[in-house]
Amino acid sequence: MIRKIGTALLALVVLAYGVFWITAPGNGDPEQYGEVASGYDVRIVRDAFGAPHIFGNRDVDVSFGLAFAHAEDDFATIQDVVLATRGKLSTLKGPDAAKTDYLIQWMNIWGVVDAGYETRISQKTRDHAEAYADGLNYYASENPGKVATGVLPFTGKDIVAGFTFKTPLFFGFDQVVAKVVEGEYGTGLDRTAALQVTDAPQPDLGSQGVAVAPSRSSDGHTRLLVNSHQPLTGPVAWYEARVKSNEGWDMAGGTFPGSPIILHGTGPTLGWANTVNKPDLVDVYNLTINPENENQYLLDGAWRDFDIEEADIDVTFFGPVRWTFHEPIYRSVHGSVFKTDKGAFAIRWAGMDEMRTMEEMIALNKARTIKDFEAALAMMAMPSINYVYADKDGNIAHYYNAMMPNRAEGVDWSGLVPGDRSDLVWQGYHAFGDIPKTVNPPSGSVFNANNTPYVATEGEGSARPEDYPASMGVETGMTNRALRLVELLSAEKVISEKAFHTIKYDNGYSASSLVAGIVKDVGAMPLDADLDAARLHLLGWDRMTDVENRHAALGVLTVTPFIMADMRGEPRPDLRDAFERAVQMLKDNFGRLDVPWGDVNRLVRGKQNWPLSGAPDVLRAVYAEWNEEAGHLEATAGDSYIMFVEWDENGAQSVRSVHSFGSTTLDQSSPHYSDQAPIFADERERVLPLDMAALEEEKTSERHLGGPEN
Repeated sequence: MIRKIGTALLALVVLAYGVFWITAPGNGDPEQYGEVASGYDVRIVRDAFGAPHIFGNRDVDVSFGLAFAHAEDDFATIQDVVLATRGKLSTLKGPDAAKTDYLIQWMNIWGVVDAGYETRISQKTRDHAEAYADGLNYYASENPGKVATGVLPFTGKDIVAGFTFKTPLFFGFDQVVAKVVEGEYGTGLDRTAALQVTDAPQPDLGSQGVAVAPSRSSDGHTRLLVNSHQPLTGPVAWYEARVKSNEGWDMAGGTFPGSPIILHGTGPTLGWANTVNKPDLVDVYNLTINPENENQYLLDGAWRDFDIEEADIDVTFFGPVRWTFHEPIYRSVHGSVFKTDKGAFAIRWAGMDEMRTMEEMIALNKARTIKDFEAALAMMAMPSINYVYADKDGNIAHYYNAMMPNRAEGVDWSGLVPGDRSDLVWQGYHAFGDIPKTVNPPSGSVFNANNTPYVATEGEGSARPEDYPASMGVETGMTNRALRLVELLSAEKVISEKAFHTIKYDNGYSASSLVAGIVKDVGAMPLDADLDAARLHLLGWDRMTDVENRHAALGVLTVTPFIMADMRGEPRPDLRDAFERAVQMLKDNFGRLDVPWGDVNRLVRGKQNWPLSGAPDVLRAVYAEWNEEAGHLEATAGDSYIMFVEWDENGAQSVRSVHSFGSTTLDQSSPHYSDQAPIFADERERVLPLDMAALEEEKTSERHLGGPEN
């Protein structure tokens, strides 16, 4: 169905299921939401770079203010995120978004949220979500011309549902769905091949977090690197904010459009970095359909009826005119089902019945000790994500956090699972105490760079594979970034502030990496005489990617297709073709092979651009697309928001951060549209003003919403 909706023949599909024409419903008068501010009292102060610092007496005041401030900078993306979460994005974006809308209904996102909203999360969590929604509604009342038809009012359920929909995308759930739909699951290719089934960017390009304990630091300080790799723009691009209430919510860091909390960053006493982890959290069951009744499947020797619902997809085609079409959704005891020309397959995934993720994130935001932090993680309401943790008391840790299904042992869960046995339909998840973790290892350092939790430090203390059952599906691979972290950390007996900074911006590939092997293979490959010079040039590469490096351009262009294929589980390309294409690209666009890497690799914002060090799967991570018109690479993902957090021996905190562009996402006339870009490109950061005196000294604007003044 997802494939069918995505085709150019969508109109014929619609006609096949019955079409009716309607006029798209409006929002009513957006100004009606102007009164909601009277229930809140919040102060929004923007610093020298336009990042909002939001203060209020209550958590809900601050949540309201966070929504309003973020809407000022990126309302268009926020409303797209909410429409996608509702399964209504195609009312705004047209037929191309219909596959996302169908998937939302197929996943039963709203069934889960509606069933648990009043009973499974606390009143405080609901109030927090509803305050954020009110902040969006209030922004809409002041800016009615920016509001999409039918989006108002934003609700607390919209915000809670956003977590239920988005979080499985981070462990590759949608990629497994795509393989099932395309008839490629179980064909021998890796199960996580990146076939697009939603309009959401694939958040699988990497991340890293590093923490260093006082025992390892040159000055006795605790150090934390927060360094997630995300798309530079769009629904999962980072937005920096600081939030502080008198009820104990005090965080600075990064969040996404539509998110009412800080996703990772730091509070006054502790902080954490998130990285994507991908244990095996999705199971595909091969169903046997009754040949005499296609609405029944075999389970424990008896035919069972599918539960059948109907998806209603509203698609805008011509201005205000919508067509609604209908498609059945089949559900079995295993989960939702796809019927394809290869058979019928049910999918069961971690978090399919979970809607408490936001509540866990609020608890993490308000944690002040490692005990608080672990208690929040023990809710086990986040389907997957690594946490690299540090605090002012010198504790450091890596938690391989995931909702790992309680599966039966002795079954190959990595491929198709028999669908006719109820004993294979797992129930529940392993407890927090069962997950791999590394806490305060002897080395005094921990890290994760999307690698196995069995290597979380360069010395002893990592989780051991023999302690975890095979049914958990724990990752065992190492990225280049993880290999480099082992090498770089091992080389530093003590780690100073400068060394920590240098490690983060390392732009090299390990001698043990895939890249080193590819270069070696090019060296051994028979080539025509006219490519010998190019080969010699490649063999002169030191595997570094600094802006002045004159061998990196050929090296990175040659190896990137292999890196991306491995990351996405796709077949590797032909080595000769990849090398020849890289050579030709440089000759066509620069007339030579020895072009400085910074001339090829660029950070582009509006009409400006800057040279960048870095490349795919290095610690200075840059993922780029070729701009045919400009004739160079343009960074699209990777390093995007970077934070260095430090606590001294007395617990005093300092924070430096940088964003790839700036706080204003869409307004090119704003000074904050690109004011951080040259700092980012130069591998520097700015000091984040966390005390009021420093903030007042550099503030660029201030606004008070609600309260007695209004």
